[in-house]
Amino acid sequence: MHKIKKIAKKTTRKFKKEFKRQLRLAIAAAIGFLIAFAWKDFIFNITRQTVIDLATVTNIHFVGLLAAITVSLIGVILIILSSRLLE
Repeated sequence: MHKIKKIAKKTTRKFKKEFKRQLRLAIAAAIGFLIAFAWKDFIFNITRQTVIDLATVTNIHFVGLLAAITVSLIGVILIILSSRLLE
């Protein structure tokens, strides 16, 4: 019976430690999404204005599409670079 209690305590400690680690990760991810959401409009508006300045397109929907594609491509490039740097 003593051995079972010891194993149970050890398992409980491991669970609590892992739970705290996962909770910290979830909180960090939530804050990261909040920060990204705050910057989204700013970055998108700058990109949209750059597309308008560089292109001769006047259709606002097409400009929005080009801005979204530009932001997506820059994001993918940043993800690739950061994953290589963090290997």
